[in-house]
Amino acid sequence: MKISCRKKTALNSKKDAVLIPVYRNMRPLKPLTGKKIEDEINNVISSDYFSYEEKEFTGFFMEIGGKLRKVYLVTVPKDPAGYRYYTELGGAFAKLLKSERITSFSILSFEDIYLEKKDTMFTKSFLDGFFFGQYSFDTFKSKVEKSYQFEEAEVITAFTKLKRFVDESAEKWNAVFDSIYMAKDLINTPPADMTPEIFAEKALELAGDKLKVSVVDDVEVLKKDYPLVYAVGKGSTNLPRFLKLEYNGAPATTQHVALVGKGVTFDSGGSNLKPTGSIEDMKTDMSGAATVLAVTKIAADTDMAINIKTYIPLVENIIGTCAYKPGDILTSKMGKTVEVLNTDAEGRLILADALYESIQTDPEVIIDVATLTGACVVALGSHCAGLFSNRKFLAKNISDVSGEIGEDIWELPLLEAYQERIKSDVADLRNIAKPGREAGSTIAGLFLQEFVDNWPWIHLDIAGPAYLDTEHPVFGKHATGFGIRLITEFLQTHYSVTE
Repeated sequence: MKISCRKKTALNSKKDAVLIPVYRNMRPLKPLTGKKIEDEINNVISSDYFSYEEKEFTGFFMEIGGKLRKVYLVTVPKDPAGYRYYTELGGAFAKLLKSERITSFSILSFEDIYLEKKDTMFTKSFLDGFFFGQYSFDTFKSKVEKSYQFEEAEVITAFTKLKRFVDESAEKWNAVFDSIYMAKDLINTPPADMTPEIFAEKALELAGDKLKVSVVDDVEVLKKDYPLVYAVGKGSTNLPRFLKLEYNGAPATTQHVALVGKGVTFDSGGSNLKPTGSIEDMKTDMSGAATVLAVTKIAADTDMAINIKTYIPLVENIIGTCAYKPGDILTSKMGKTVEVLNTDAEGRLILADALYESIQTDPEVIIDVATLTGACVVALGSHCAGLFSNRKFLAKNISDVSGEIGEDIWELPLLEAYQERIKSDVADLRNIAKPGREAGSTIAGLFLQEFVDNWPWIHLDIAGPAYLDTEHPVFGKHATGFGIRLITEFLQTHYSVTE
């Protein structure tokens, strides 16, 4: 999608549609739109056809730039709102244009409407929402309506700062959302068509001069070097893989960040079989893997000045004659032994090997992302991810970014009081707490912490927001792409190298 910006004080759009924000008792628009358009807007506003209901679009036709164009008025608050408001507005407008098959539009910027000449947040959030609203997943439909491809969004402003921001951000917007769409496609794809092997093949397609990708697929190597990954995945005929990516965007330094993503391409629960109502969407249990893959791709596509090493264990957790069982004692890559009390607590096992692998190269920070616990969904719902960290400053920094972009996270505790609950009588650790099911997300976090050896670490449990059964005003339905922008902005803000 092309994004452009014109620095004008009068509207003279050449696009198919024009969006103009309005609010009650608004100052005269003439300096921004010209008298003809202002008069027409005033006529519409004074008619019974128009409503001041917020986020409601009122459309009409008028001649602009020598051609009849669709003009939309959208009611916004008189006092500027926050990021989420304009993101939801962008998502709604994308769906409206798609329903009317309109492929280009101009928007009179919110910054101009509010006289916020030093701000860019309104336009950024609106276009973020618009990009999210463009996504659809029709791959497996036998009948799809005629292809719709949106072409161009044009921002019209009188402000130099906003024009510079849009001009400089256009390519990045496309790179970011190309990767978000990729991740959403991976998550939405049925499990028969997204096995560990296929996911690894999709990642290998990204390899190039900037991005190195390698896959461990030899069973004996997996068994020796990633024993927990092998144990979880050996029950399936679709054998496990261990995926590694490396991006060196700051070659002058050896400092790097490590990303780890849970890649369970289908989770039946194993011998502890999931019941009906819990198993149907388990193709999404590789959302963490898709998230870190997308973040790494964005870094490479935007030439981010950062070094990233990414580790993705890929398995199917299936009942089979060779599957691991409750009561098994497994030895991890780190050497710690784990008593398996529940085969449906498999994500923490494969992450354990990947986390230990990640600390071998001394990263500045490790970020793991996983649809790890139903307990996190119970605690925080479907629109908020759980945050765990062994460093206060990391939790604060990523929480600050979360607030700026509207992807909600909430810090949960790694309480030492619960540490005893993951100690086993017959091994070093057990993979779930005993007794009881309380504090399930914290228990999982404490288990993972055993394998980072006190390296700076963030764990994001995205079990709630990774996939939604109901329509969200920004993310839509099904795979959301949650966490990709959050981690990208966090890395850009705190770990990209400045000259």
